[in-house]
Amino acid sequence: MQQTDIKQVATELVQLLGPTDWAIGGSFLLQCYGIEPQARDLDLVCTLERFEQFKALLSQYAHLVPVSLHPIYRSKGFARFRKNGLEIELMAGIQVLKDDGLQGFEFLPEKTSWQQGLPLMQLSDWLELYQLFERPKRVRQLQNYLTTTDDIEH
Repeated sequence: MQQTDIKQVATELVQLLGPTDWAIGGSFLLQCYGIEPQARDLDLVCTLERFEQFKALLSQYAHLVPVSLHPIYRSKGFARFRKNGLEIELMAGIQVLKDDGLQGFEFLPEKTSWQQGLPLMQLSDWLELYQLFERPKRVRQLQNYLTTTDDIEH
């Protein structure tokens, strides 16, 4: 999948879903900040209230892919789609099963940052999510980036 294709799909999703209650995260978010050279999919996080509506809209835009229950991911809303080879995941009410029970992440739409016409999540939120998902490589990548840019800003 070409870079422009992912950005094109993301731009089309703004038209499809509207400008509120969802934002882009994952590897495409990292790519937008130059942290990751190549996004492999498109991760969308939305409010639980709008999940079913967004899932229905996405089902008209892309092919809904069946998903089986994951051993530790227990999000209240999760759907996977495929569009021209690109995987799109829609998540809401994100929860992960840990030894001490369920740990969750609350998506706050008001923290969305609009860049290049796209609603992007905060990098700090994805740092939290990658910690929750136990993705140490991504955690280090983001910590290094945030530390470096923090130094530049001060």
